[in-house]
Amino acid sequence: MPPTLYAVVASGSTISGNVDLRRHVLEAIAVPVISSGALGVQAGFDTTSALFTRILEPHGAVASGDLLFATGVGSRVISYPRDVFTPPYMRLETVMATGSAQTDNRTFTMLTRPR
Repeated sequence: MPPTLYAVVASGSTISGNVDLRRHVLEAIAVPVISSGALGVQAGFDTTSALFTRILEPHGAVASGDLLFATGVGSRVISYPRDVFTPPYMRLETVMATGSAQTDNRTFTMLTRPR
């Protein structure tokens, strides 16, 4: 069974805490029921908050260039693209057109494999 990590987006927020992936490669993300939107991925090379930025989508599928996954109201499993690197530290971001925050704590399950 692959190692499982968790990222929580707290109620009233749009971004999870840091997830330490230094020993893991991300394979998939299980998305709980969320306020409708998309899921963004932020990368960091250490845990300094100011250094986290969105990962760019290498194929240009999204006009903004950001790596975003359509989640709708959630309850989905997203396969993480193999050609996108897994950063040492990651945060998940719920991106909604209205910019509103989650109305309850949301726990995302991250399925990984060892580096």
